[in-house]
Amino acid sequence: MTFVAVLVLALAAGTTGCCSDTKTEARQPGSGGFGAEAYGGSSGNDTGDSSGTGNALGAFPVDLSPVSRGGTITFTNVGAPGWWPRRLNREQGDPACDYKDGTDTWGGHCCLAEHATASSSLSPFDEEMALILEAVNVRQRAVDQPQGPGAQDDWRRVSWWDARDGLAHNLWFTQNGNGSTSFPGDLTRDDCNGYVMHEPAWECGDGRDHYCQNDPGIEHLGWSGSKLVVFLASMTFEDADVHPCGGSGAGHPGPWVAFDASALYRDGASKWDGQCNCYSKTGTVGEGCGEINVFEVVLDDNQYSNREFTSTGVRSYQAGHVGGSVCGAACDTSEFPSDAAVVDACSHQAYGTGPVVEVGGKADGCPVWRRPWGYRYFTLLLDQSVRAIQVAFIHPQRIPEAARALLPDLPGALHRKAIDDLMNLRLPEE
Repeated sequence: MTFVAVLVLALAAGTTGCCSDTKTEARQPGSGGFGAEAYGGSSGNDTGDSSGTGNALGAFPVDLSPVSRGGTITFTNVGAPGWWPRRLNREQGDPACDYKDGTDTWGGHCCLAEHATASSSLSPFDEEMALILEAVNVRQRAVDQPQGPGAQDDWRRVSWWDARDGLAHNLWFTQNGNGSTSFPGDLTRDDCNGYVMHEPAWECGDGRDHYCQNDPGIEHLGWSGSKLVVFLASMTFEDADVHPCGGSGAGHPGPWVAFDASALYRDGASKWDGQCNCYSKTGTVGEGCGEINVFEVVLDDNQYSNREFTSTGVRSYQAGHVGGSVCGAACDTSEFPSDAAVVDACSHQAYGTGPVVEVGGKADGCPVWRRPWGYRYFTLLLDQSVRAIQVAFIHPQRIPEAARALLPDLPGALHRKAIDDLMNLRLPEE
């Protein structure tokens, strides 16, 4: 069974910051590479021991591409006490079904309970989350998390993969069926959604009454608490090489990375098809268990579409949708400096410093990304100690000093100062 999580882009201020109702499909610029000349450091891949405390992965040599200044979008004030619906294994009429005791889209029983949290520290993104990847070519990927109970503890690499040896460490990947620890890296050959989780299985039942869909491919643990996700990837490929998921002919090559609540996948349906899941309290705007649209190109054949720009947004029960601006058909890349990475969709100006979006508060305009050409380091940092989420695009040939502890080597461990330096980064730098 294929589980397709449909992305909803968020509404932002301004006529060009409007939104799309469903995950969109995008067309990719034509050619794929930049020639044979490459940059990079070590060609080996000594990942050390399975605990993640061994040697760095090492800089990965990839083709050169035009250098951009990089960019960050930082979401602050993340987390608040509240609740979202959670699907349970209960019979019709059970009083535990206090939010919904009815039917799903296909006529099956739907029991949803109000799942409350008193946490204000990154909630609901402090709960288990997993990655969705589509139409990206990944060369390296790592997940780091703090080790120990204190907010100032150092962080350690807990999951990783490198294309040079192809070995996944504490990772599980599925597109269809049961999945495995094998990760293909290049996901640009079809438009399937790929799910990346912890390798250990999520034991459905196990003294709990959560809904069990009996799908071993998707029922794996996510990453809870604070986490840093980093991967080296490209969205540059030939459109004609992308086929439909499970079929032939012309596919929809829409590069997409999302970080979603693991509970959503375990509910047994996609956000819009099942109507019995944790995604939303109303079924329309996603103020539920949490989703981060790390980046997505919008192409809906309407005024909000533009294949050359990428959206980033956050949504949960705390404030519904935050960010998620789109540049729209009126935007043109020629309006902006050639090395600009993050731009304002409302003012049509490139940012001089990385924009900040306050959940439930003010935003520095309507930030969107210029679609990167060639390989970039994409980082996603969720830090409970400062209640913030940051997304960054970093060119491998222009790594800022604040990111040098992490890039390009991807070490097995990071001091807390390195995490603070990353979160305080505001690219581009003046």
